[in-house]
Parts: sequence; structure tokens; C-alpha cells
Amino acid sequence: MLLRRQSILSFIFLLIFSISASAQVDESYFDYMDLFDLQMVGTPAISPDGKTVIYERHQFDAMTDRRFVNLWSISFSGDNHIPLTSGTDYYGNVAWSPSGNRIAYTSSNEGSNQIFVRWMDSGATSSITNLTESPGNISWSPDGSRILFSKFVPASSSSRIANLPSPPEGAKWEKSAVVIDKAVYRRDGGGYVDDGYTHLFLISAEGGAPRQITSGNYDYNDATWTPDGQHIMFTSDRSDDADLDPNNEQIYQINIESGEITQITDKRGPHGNPKISPDGKLIAYTGYVDEFVGYQQGELYIMNRDGSNQRSISEDFDESISSITWANNSKSLFFRYDEEGNSKVGNINLDGDITSIAQNLGSPSSGRPYGGGSYSVSKNGRFAFSAITTTRPTELAGGHFPTKMANRTLTDLNGEFFASTKVGSTEEFWVESSVDDFKVQGWIITPPDFDPTKKYPMILEIHGGPHTNYGSRFTPELQFMASRGYVVVYTNPRGSTSYGEEFAAYINHNYPSEDHDDLMDAVDYVVDQGYIDEDNLFITGGSGGGVLSAWAIGKTDRFSAAVVAKPVINWFSFALTADGSPYYSKYWFTKKPWEDPDQYFERSPISLVGNVSTPTMLLTGEQDYRTPMSETEQYYAALKLQNVDAAMVRIQGSGHGIAGKPSNLFRKVAYIVGWFDMYKE
Repeated sequence: MLLRRQSILSFIFLLIFSISASAQVDESYFDYMDLFDLQMVGTPAISPDGKTVIYERHQFDAMTDRRFVNLWSISFSGDNHIPLTSGTDYYGNVAWSPSGNRIAYTSSNEGSNQIFVRWMDSGATSSITNLTESPGNISWSPDGSRILFSKFVPASSSSRIANLPSPPEGAKWEKSAVVIDKAVYRRDGGGYVDDGYTHLFLISAEGGAPRQITSGNYDYNDATWTPDGQHIMFTSDRSDDADLDPNNEQIYQINIESGEITQITDKRGPHGNPKISPDGKLIAYTGYVDEFVGYQQGELYIMNRDGSNQRSISEDFDESISSITWANNSKSLFFRYDEEGNSKVGNINLDGDITSIAQNLGSPSSGRPYGGGSYSVSKNGRFAFSAITTTRPTELAGGHFPTKMANRTLTDLNGEFFASTKVGSTEEFWVESSVDDFKVQGWIITPPDFDPTKKYPMILEIHGGPHTNYGSRFTPELQFMASRGYVVVYTNPRGSTSYGEEFAAYINHNYPSEDHDDLMDAVDYVVDQGYIDEDNLFITGGSGGGVLSAWAIGKTDRFSAAVVAKPVINWFSFALTADGSPYYSKYWFTKKPWEDPDQYFERSPISLVGNVSTPTMLLTGEQDYRTPMSETEQYYAALKLQNVDAAMVRIQGSGHGIAGKPSNLFRKVAYIVGWFDMYKE
């Protein structure tokens, strides 16, 4: 393979050329600025009587370079489709009152995020809070008189180390030093952690002063009312060393009047989403008994109201369960799960019998084809969900359980746009692993106006996680690549979710490993289709995909160039600098880094850097605290010492989610494609 060296100046020129929407791409093809024309359905909220759905509509503003969200209402029949809000602020977290005559939601349209109540008959709307911290997890009391919400409560902090003088009046001194004594002191996307905790509050539905009902140095999450309105259930890790010993949230209930807290669960492991049956007799929740490994299947448990007779009703179901909701008759539950790269809604009765009732759920992501999506169920069994295809972003869809009524799409937000805009076609494939009996699922996106008699360059794009999945979902990032003439291949190698616990757990304490072989098997399969130029194979991926990209170029020189995005390069350093550092040595490895450094090094891409000859660009957010910039810097320095063509792109103002800003999304793709174009023969 001929590796051509070109100057950084030529790379910059090529990048400027490629980022122009009109420079290389047919005007009818899906391109960067088209992102601002898309409208995507987010979380739906169906009314208690099932007649009306309110949903979040996501868009991007080119002038402010950010996402904004408005609320729209539509009847379940698909009529009376009207906006409830407008502008370029954020509206979301809709919760219907029990009677269905009001909704509560959060909005930033008055500056800071507040709770609003809207009367559905008149349209009258009022802010009922004046908070300094954003509220979340809002829900109505069963009688509709109060609203429960959570909010961060700052705690006062002062240095216990140094006694310092105060500056003279009018003096301008440097800011005070920041003293850190927490094990987890920064979070990706949030920056350095302020002292304080998330607590629960109650407020009258007519407004007034909120009342804090929890206290102490603990976080309280997943709060939900009991049907009698006298108690609230929640999850919390109330141990003294929660930061150092993560993944051990238990379920509690608090008496609203007395403040007495009672612990309901006690087995080691993450207990979440407590939901009380409408008849008040049973509690359902998700979780598992912790075995201290990277992946375990999330199960659905039920127990009696007092916490007795805890048992799993999903032990025979080989997928992870999330987002549970009781049916109104208290005889079954709805839940979300992923199966073979397809996000679905299921219903499970108390005997564990499962019915799939909706598929192809999607989220209003602007990037890659990850699983996700939301649904909402009414008292009469009507449900609404965010649906996605490979050629369209999310739309609103609806159905009914237990009738056999076919699910149908209620909106067509992007029909006019895609009537005149071409995107690449997506084809699913399966390949047998060269390692064992596993079969690996993948997808091929071909460029618009694809001609199978021609030869095309190919990009292998690898998902992160690693315990996540790609699927048959619209993906702007990969479509941008296809519009530039590349065949794009993406797969779910072992370690991915949606193929059962054995497949996902294969890489527990074993990552990277044979997942690399799965990826190469997929490349071989696509090359064998006859339309790939074998001299122009490229590889990229982000986060866990960055790990596997860097691992691959240390194993093979078949790729003409690589882009390694936000990677882990050295597990030893990562385990001590990532934002969740206490988690990794406990779950992804069997010992602390200094207790068994060889275990960390042998799985680190840096261990293979001496083999690398592939021209490699690194791309990471400057404020990435998940896979810190120091990981990227280590690999960049090593590549330079190896005399490998290398560049480092630092995305300003970005954390781990590089594509959070629309301009960063297509900036990321432009750098990737620009680098590959440099080495394309």
C-alpha cells in the first residue's frame, strides 16, 4: 500500500474544500447544512384517555448553533396537529395531570429552567417556580394537587486546609484555589462537580414555595408517587462511600408528612425505575444482582408493596429491560428493549409471557445510529412512540394493546424535505464469525445514485460503548460520508447489546479482543460484494470505537488511513483520569492498575503502537472528561515518535459528545472525510 505524505497545509485546504456544501456534493444529496432543515420527534406524552399526544419537536438553529425543542399536540387519530410553544428555547419533560385537564412541563424561555402548568381547555399557561437550579423528574400527585420534582441543592464548602487573608478593599486578586476531596470530582458534559446533591421537592400545582422533602449528603433519583399519595418511592445510594463504591442504588420510600424513610431493597446492585401498580399491591423495578463485571443484563423484578417476595419475571428473556410502565389493570407492564439492532416496546405479564408491540423506535439524535427512543401509554392501552427508519429521522407513531390494531405513523415532519433530497440506501447483512459460532450483524450504506458496477472507497465506522448497539436507524453523520462517495459499513461486534447476554458479556475483562476479528470479518464480507476498491479502505470510530480503531491499526495495515476519535489508548491512565474512575477498575478489570499493570497494558492500544504505519488522525473534544484529552495526546506523541503521518484535532468547547453542537457534527465529519481524501488513491 502506497502511503502518501502530504503537508498539513494541503490537509487544511482539503478540509476547507470538503466542508463547503457545494464543493464536492451533488446539490440533491443530503449535506451538512441540511441538518438545520430536519425536524425530529422526541419524547411523547399521551393523555390519560388516549385521545391526545403531546410530543417534543427537535430542530437546530443555524444562528445560535444549538438544538431547540418545542411542544406540539396531535390527536391520536392524526388530526388537530398544532404547536403549543414556539421559539428557539427548550420545552420538555411533559407530564399530564391525572384528570388530563392540565400538563406540567419545563422550559427555559424565561432564562433559567422552570416548571410551567398549562390548562388544556383554555391554553392558559403559568410558571409555578422561580428556581435557581433546573428541575427534573416532574410528576403529579394522584389527586392532581401537587407536583413532585427533583433539583440539585448546592452545599457550602470551604477549605479545611489553609487559612488565607482577605484581599484589601478594591484589590484584584486571582481567583481562589479549588480544593477537591471527592473521588468523583468532574463529569463529562457538566464539568467540575459543585458541592451538593439532588433532592426531592413538592410544590402546589397552583404555585407557591416548594418544600424540600429529602435531606442529607445523598442523591435521590427515579422518584414516583404511591397511588394513595402518602408516600414517594425513589432510588438512592445512601452508603458513606457511594463515589468509591458505585452501582449500588437501592429503593426507598418516604412518608410525605413525617419524612420517615424506609429501605425496600437490600441486595447488592443497581435498582432503578421503581413503579407501583395502579392497585397499589406490587412494586416493579429494574436491575440485577451485581457480579462486578462490565456487562450484566437488566432484569424486571416485582415485589409486594412491603418489599417481600422479590422475584424476576424476565429471567427467561435474554435482553436488557428498561423504561417500565404498568398497564392500568395491574396485570402486566410495558417496557423498552433492543433486539438485533432494533429498539422495541414489549408487554410482559406477571408470569413472564412477553409480547412485542412496537419496533423501530428511535431518538432525535443528530449523529450515529444508536438504539434508543421513547414511548408513552394511556390508561386504555393506546400508546405513542418515536419511530425511525434508515431514510428518515424520528416521527410520531401510535398503536393499541392488547388489540391487534396495526401501529401507524401520525406525523410526516420531513416528507417535503426528503422528496427533493437523496440519501444513501441501507442494506442489512449478517456474517459468520471466523472465531466461533457467533453471527455478527451489520449494515452497508451506499452513496446516493449508487452503481454496483463501479468501485467505491469504504469506511468502517465503529460504535462506542462498548455495550451499546447500532441498527437500522437514520444517521446524519454516516449519510454525510455516503454523500461524499464512500460506502459506509457499520456493525455490532461481540460486546454489543441486543443479541443476548452471552454475546454482550463476551468482552467482560476481555476488551478489546475477538471483537476486532468480528470487525475484520465484516470488512471481508463487504469487500467480497465486488463494488469496494480494496486499495481505499478506511477506518474510524469514537469512544469504544476509537479504542477498536486504534487496536485495529496495531493489528493490520490493510487500511489506507484511520481517524481515531475520543479514544482510550492506555487503560492504566484512563482508569485514573476518566470521570467515573472508581467504576472502571472495579468492573472492567479484576484489580487496581498498580496491582496488575500488565492486565491494563495488554489491552491498551498503546501496546501495539510499534506496529502502526497507517496515517492516523486523532479527534477529541477539548473538555472531554470521559476519555480525557490526555489519552489522545499520548497516542499522538507515540505516532510522531514512530514517524507515522499523524494529526490531532481538538474540538473547542466540546466534551465527549462531540456532535452536541450542529456545527461540531459536520465539522467532525469534514475532518474525517478530509483526512481520508488525502490518502485515497
